[in-house]
Amino acid sequence: MLERAADASATLAPVAHAMTDVTGYGLAGHLMGMLEASGVGAQINLGAVPVLQGAEELLAKGIRSSLFDANAQVLTGHDLSDPRVALLADPQTAGGLLAAVPEGRVPAGEGFHVIGEITEETGQIRLK
Repeated sequence: MLERAADASATLAPVAHAMTDVTGYGLAGHLMGMLEASGVGAQINLGAVPVLQGAEELLAKGIRSSLFDANAQVLTGHDLSDPRVALLADPQTAGGLLAAVPEGRVPAGEGFHVIGEITEETGQIRLK
């Protein structure tokens, strides 16, 4: 969200299997779209997902977008009272990119974060 998407996408394009901008569906919604289209699942390391200052505090207070409830449906079974989980359904993440990149091929440099891995569980998002 803090860097130009054009620069990041140009760096990721040569190595990414799939890529999308994270907008109104939140990270979880866009991830689910990629998973369903590819017939795979994912495990997300909540501690690896970058968070803007103050975001967790606002979600902990129950301050959420009007799109949150619809977005959160892809996280059924997960503890949405946990602000780190709730952030995955937040639609106010416009500008960040989500890319499926082979292990060991993530570009070096600030702004790129490995937040999880692909699994064989079709259409499932697991959190750790």
